[in-house]
Amino acid sequence: GKHVEDVIENTRMHVIVKTGKEEDAQLQSIKGKYMIADRKPIVINGEIKGAIGKVLFRNITELNFFYKKFSKIQKELEDYKGEIQQLNSASYSFSDIIGNSDELLETKRLAKKAAATVSNVLLIGESGTGKELFAHSIHKNSSRKYGSFVKVNCAAIPSDLLESELFGYEKGAFTGAKKEGKMGKFELADGGTIFLDEIGDMPLHMQVKLLRVIQEKEVERVGSISPKNVDIRIIAATNQNLNDMVKEGKFRADLYYRLNVVTIKIPPLRDRKDDIALLTNFLCNKICKKLNKQPCKISKQVLEYFNNYKWEGNIRQLENTIERAINVIEEENILLPKHLPAEITGAKISTKIKKLEDIINDAERNAIIAAIEACDGNKLKATKLLGISRTTLYEKIKKHKII
Repeated sequence: GKHVEDVIENTRMHVIVKTGKEEDAQLQSIKGKYMIADRKPIVINGEIKGAIGKVLFRNITELNFFYKKFSKIQKELEDYKGEIQQLNSASYSFSDIIGNSDELLETKRLAKKAAATVSNVLLIGESGTGKELFAHSIHKNSSRKYGSFVKVNCAAIPSDLLESELFGYEKGAFTGAKKEGKMGKFELADGGTIFLDEIGDMPLHMQVKLLRVIQEKEVERVGSISPKNVDIRIIAATNQNLNDMVKEGKFRADLYYRLNVVTIKIPPLRDRKDDIALLTNFLCNKICKKLNKQPCKISKQVLEYFNNYKWEGNIRQLENTIERAINVIEEENILLPKHLPAEITGAKISTKIKKLEDIINDAERNAIIAAIEACDGNKLKATKLLGISRTTLYEKIKKHKII
């Protein structure tokens, strides 16, 4: 037979036989065309008997095509990873929690200390107090801030779907399951934080599974027989008394003790009256921006009503009240008691007919107060707004006993 060099141009097969070393993805020129080839020795009983070569790509153009295709897929994958990371990231920090009251500052101090640890956190507070804001802030201030922040509302997901939502499932695990399976929230939170809101509404059978995740640090998808290790921190929140629920058999004691490592109680709005004016101004500006309206002012009377109200729905109720009021404001561009619901002002629909004189006096008094506040106390500007003389204004201020 012929020597390999006489058959294959620029071959290195004889070198492979001599050295016994394989060569992967090597450039080789044959008849003016570059190809990519692998070369491997043939070894039998420890002795080199020959060599074998394989062309991977017949020309550089073919290689470039696959390289570009691979690069495109890799970029798309990175983009998807970025989108998933963005979807599962904390949106708020401690600076977004508005207020300077002693009660709130103490709560923020405790939350910042909790952020510096790796322990599980239990947030307790009434609806609308801002538990989710604290959860976001704790994650964003922790060593896990670059990991995912995954939110799960235990009360919003039907009981029969909660397991597959939290743990995920393998392909064909149940009727209607995706062919490729699905990653659960615990896996998505790996390396980060999972926020379990309304934990008190989690069914007992799911509490057992959650306890195992905390103890074993592993999850098992529905339909799988092999568990996966996960590194997650749990922040749970509730507006219920879990201690009472444990006594009533509605919440597992062992899970409660596992979650109740660092407990932070979020104060209701009625206990932080010093924050109401600050919150009202902040929310007013936020809502005006959202509704594409000019920033509006807030009358002193409105703030008085807000300070005297009990706010059972807390900050969420305050925000909804302000948004409702801003939607009905007309050209005065100032929040007045007439824009507030009767439950706030204590106003009642009366069946008694008032005298016309009293109705006129009330309307006149309210108009003067609104004009003065709209002009930041400048009475000269208020006269122009009302269309009356300065003398008339002072007479009416005295008449209606406006300070």
